[in-house]
Amino acid sequence: MFVAGIVTLIVLSRFNRELQRDVLQLEAELGRMSVEDPDKIHIVAIEDPVVPPEVAPYVDEIWQYRCYLPPGYDFRRMRGGGRLSDRGLYFQGGFSTSHSSPRSEPYHRLLTIGLQRQDEGVECFFSFGGSSSSGRWDVQADLNGDELVVETLATPGGPAQSFDQDTILPLLRLYDPNTAEPKQIDGRTLTTYAGGIVVICPAKLEAEFAQLRQGKQPEGFEDSWIAEGQRQ
Repeated sequence: MFVAGIVTLIVLSRFNRELQRDVLQLEAELGRMSVEDPDKIHIVAIEDPVVPPEVAPYVDEIWQYRCYLPPGYDFRRMRGGGRLSDRGLYFQGGFSTSHSSPRSEPYHRLLTIGLQRQDEGVECFFSFGGSSSSGRWDVQADLNGDELVVETLATPGGPAQSFDQDTILPLLRLYDPNTAEPKQIDGRTLTTYAGGIVVICPAKLEAEFAQLRQGKQPEGFEDSWIAEGQRQ
């Protein structure tokens, strides 16, 4: 199973790069997706993600997003699985982070998130442009069933969503509502669930994001700092 997971990650990464080239070709032929405000991030969910035949047997769920990123946008990415809250950004578990250097010109990136059922949870495969990673999410529920709660910032088949550059973006939040456990954090009670999350955070809010991940509220915090997802 481990070898199959590595193969899946490699193939998804290569496939994502190929799709990225297709996106650039389509932009040259048909123009880019509609961007009303070039200073905002735009995200659109691909309605029918294409999965390579050699990957399909190992991927139970997949999401793909086309992202427009404005010039000068400096951000960090986080992918993690463990215990998380249904609102906010509290998270406890294993995670990985990476960063992207800001560019002087606007650009588009393709983001792919795939989940593969394994014996004791699921493996999450994450590919953004040319960067890829994988990690375990402690989710026991059927990925194709109705038990899991899935929230995204852009609904497949729906219009592109736009966000200010100073907004933290939980691209995907997935959890099992049957695993609810209360936890006392920073003088208040949070209900946590087994699941996983993928987030894009502006570099200038990296310290505040670390506090939010611990269940704390940074000084001057406002709800508008965090984009609200939609249930899929």
